[in-house]
Amino acid sequence: MAIAFVGGDKLVNNKEYVTAAANLADKSLVLVGGTVPSSAAGLSYGVVEKDTASGDLATVKNGTGSILEVLCTGTVTAGSKVEVLTASVYANISGTSTSITAAGVSVLSSGFPVGLAHTSSDAGGTALIEWQPGIPKGAIA
Repeated sequence: MAIAFVGGDKLVNNKEYVTAAANLADKSLVLVGGTVPSSAAGLSYGVVEKDTASGDLATVKNGTGSILEVLCTGTVTAGSKVEVLTASVYANISGTSTSITAAGVSVLSSGFPVGLAHTSSDAGGTALIEWQPGIPKGAIA
């Protein structure tokens, strides 16, 4: 596989705003309180639209069934369920390249799924993820 960039969202069903309680990276996952979810977290509120400094309003894309471009922090394979995985990344925070901890996605291993992958990428790229927070870990009947 290789690092891939999908070039944008396919379908955005909802956008909302949260106050960033931490520096947030473009295309990363965020919780409703504006913080970064932990690896293998059960839920995530949505995907950050652009790099956002702590204390600023972050635009968050979400809505069940949305197909969103999401940061891959681990390997993602098309057709697989994905979970949250944190990693150190660089974000443009107030005009400065800043190392932060961000949450992206990786193939489901031990955590809880946040969506279904429509495309594949190695860590460092992006993939189209069908936003399905709270789907069961097992097979979907």
